[in-house]
Amino acid sequence: MIAAPEAAQPEGIVDRFRPVEKLYRHRGDGHKNAKQRRLERQMNVQGVDYSDVIDVHNLENNTEANRARIRTMSLPRSKAFSGTILEPSRAQLFEIDGVSGLRVLINAMPRHRQVQWAMRAVHEYSKNPYTNISVLKKDRSATNHLWENAWRDRSPESWKAFHSLRWANVGRHYDWTARQYMSTEDMPPLPQELEQFVQEVFDLTDMTDCKQVEAGIVNFYPAGTTMGGHLDDAEEDMVNPIVSLSLGTQCIYLQGGFSRETKPTPIWLNSGDVVIMGGEARRCFHGVPLVTSNLPSEFTEAVEAFRSSDDNVYESQEINAFLEYISKARVNINLRRVQSST
Repeated sequence: MIAAPEAAQPEGIVDRFRPVEKLYRHRGDGHKNAKQRRLERQMNVQGVDYSDVIDVHNLENNTEANRARIRTMSLPRSKAFSGTILEPSRAQLFEIDGVSGLRVLINAMPRHRQVQWAMRAVHEYSKNPYTNISVLKKDRSATNHLWENAWRDRSPESWKAFHSLRWANVGRHYDWTARQYMSTEDMPPLPQELEQFVQEVFDLTDMTDCKQVEAGIVNFYPAGTTMGGHLDDAEEDMVNPIVSLSLGTQCIYLQGGFSRETKPTPIWLNSGDVVIMGGEARRCFHGVPLVTSNLPSEFTEAVEAFRSSDDNVYESQEINAFLEYISKARVNINLRRVQSST
């Protein structure tokens, strides 16, 4: 028997990540400008088949093939949990076959705490000296009053200016141009509540061998914006997981493979969901092709309850502006270790 000649290898890489990104970014045909496409994404209009997007909040809302991929993980209920940020009684943990190392923790952060943390991100973290705006303007004070101007005068100009904020560093500053972490004497430390949050995630999911985080990025996603597929590979430590908290409106998250040749898995993320990128997932491509304007009514109700609570330290006008912003935006707080723990 004579062996058949080997097929010629195709030149370059077959990008299977990009077509999935484009599928969920796309809204209808014939649109010729980016502004109109963003508006349609913001409105989350019909026309795209979402049946292949995994939904761990409603297992019946999945195709038969996707249901077979979702694995419910047991949480160590018998272990004493002394956290003050997360609430384990309703928490659920999932893994997805074919996405090694990725875990999704849901129903662990109570709704009222989601409101407090989203409010803190908008009110406080947005002022940090290292943001996309301060880096562009080469002025660390550029965002000191960005949010205050937006909610106090509510002018179209100040509101638009705040909506141009895309990220703010917390903890060690990441230089996006040099693609490396910087250390300066005036670097604000990672807020203690973020360290505590990650430690509670590790305790709740029995990942107590993981090291503490050192840095994070707070992303501000107005509905209709996206985050292209990328790797988080600038850290020395590529072993400890990235812990990512979603707040605000619903989005689609894509988890890919080591290269763009792997077709990514789309997953719905809701407010309060925690994605844990460990193991192989820590070194894989991921992105956010769609941020919707779908905010749970329970979130709005929690904002109103917070307004009249003893925990509220904000003016009513600021809360009104926050509710207007978060009803069409997603805040994502992702935290990671930078230095190698070996």
